[in-house]
Amino acid sequence: MIRPEAHTVSESLKNWILQLPEVVEAPHRFGGTQFQVNRLEFMHFHGDTFLDIRLSKEYQATVLKQGTAIPHRFAPQAGWVSFRIENAEDVERAKNVIQMAYANARSRVVRKEQNV
Repeated sequence: MIRPEAHTVSESLKNWILQLPEVVEAPHRFGGTQFQVNRLEFMHFHGDTFLDIRLSKEYQATVLKQGTAIPHRFAPQAGWVSFRIENAEDVERAKNVIQMAYANARSRVVRKEQNV
């Protein structure tokens, strides 16, 4: 059962994500909400407590080894990890992983623009 405060926590986290430069919110193709930088998705929510986050392979290996995130069930080969928010303390850890994903997405956008 989802605790009522979970919705408040997820809304606060979504607002924080939207404060990152050039980030926009969009519907995710499998339901939920995704966040993009220049149309490149770097993470999405499934409900209020489950996040899928795309990292570089290096960051993915680090957070999995540390136990900060869990392997993504469908696309781990693409750098995706999953993160479950179980309490308010998890939000700061989630922000750290999201920052990694955001930086990775920004660098991918920059590399793509340089190759045009």
